[in-house]
Amino acid sequence: MKHQNSIPVLLLKHARWVVIALLFLVSMCVSGKYTQEIFVQLFLWAGLGCCWNLNCGYCKRNSIGHAAFFGIGAYATALLYTRFAVSPWLGMAAGAVICAVVALCVGRLTLKLRGTFFTLTTIAFAEVVRILSVSLKDLTGGSQGIVLNFNPGFLNMTWSSKRAYIVLCFIYMLVMLIACVRLERSKFGYQLIAIGEDTTAAEMLGVNSSAVMTKSFVESAVTTAIGGAIYTMYYLYIEPDAVFGMNEISLEFVLICLIGGMGLAFGPVLGAAILIPLSNILRAQFSAVSGLHGFLYGLIMLLVVLARPDGLLSLIGGIYQKFLARFTPAVATDQEKEAERVC
Repeated sequence: MKHQNSIPVLLLKHARWVVIALLFLVSMCVSGKYTQEIFVQLFLWAGLGCCWNLNCGYCKRNSIGHAAFFGIGAYATALLYTRFAVSPWLGMAAGAVICAVVALCVGRLTLKLRGTFFTLTTIAFAEVVRILSVSLKDLTGGSQGIVLNFNPGFLNMTWSSKRAYIVLCFIYMLVMLIACVRLERSKFGYQLIAIGEDTTAAEMLGVNSSAVMTKSFVESAVTTAIGGAIYTMYYLYIEPDAVFGMNEISLEFVLICLIGGMGLAFGPVLGAAILIPLSNILRAQFSAVSGLHGFLYGLIMLLVVLARPDGLLSLIGGIYQKFLARFTPAVATDQEKEAERVC
């Protein structure tokens, strides 16, 4: 028993959380603005990936319209801040409420659809919202977007140091990660997973699939809107294509979860930790040739998906279990049970 509770064994048992903590410590130690920018994006997109995973990953429904909720959260925060001098913290809450109402209405209409029909509906929904943001020039500024004033202060969610944004985005990611971990161990999470495996069988066992998916969809939309608000106050500029674009936003959600592992709490974190640095490195190294970095990025994604369609987390988890079985046999059995449940 003493061996099982020793510090090295405990660290091995909770290796995923240890890696998260080390990642944060590294982000606090780096000084280069470019490297800090990568960490801000990494934590923000890891949190957003968890938001998407919260619904689509566990019940296996491919929404490519989450950019709509991201953009609504971004525009609600920006408009209230620039037009009425409302603190972005309150604007974030307002955007979350708006997205909750929109997601509830859209969810009741679309979540009954399955497969390609649901995916196409989410694309159409996001495109309609994007077109509205362009058309309503008096409200949103149209295609010119909205520029926010740089006024540092906690109430304005604006700071001169990138480290403050790193902390904010890390807290956002950590909250979403804990939410996904708790979801996996809850009755609601088991219901979502059951619906993803076989909706008909889940309903025969007494699961109200419509209510469960709607609740999860609303939660995913609300948390995505919060990420949109953080994005707005970090870049201090938004325009329709930047926050409602399918390629820039919606597909990024999917890719992060797909590479890391869909339906796994730590999958989006791994996906973001791979894709965000990779994207920045390719853009920096191959910017001289137009479109080359995008081609290489897409090619790498294609090869990874073909090699590991279930994501890289399951591969790393398998290697980790072999390591535990070899060097820490006292905890290997428990870890194998956990791996079977998660992977």
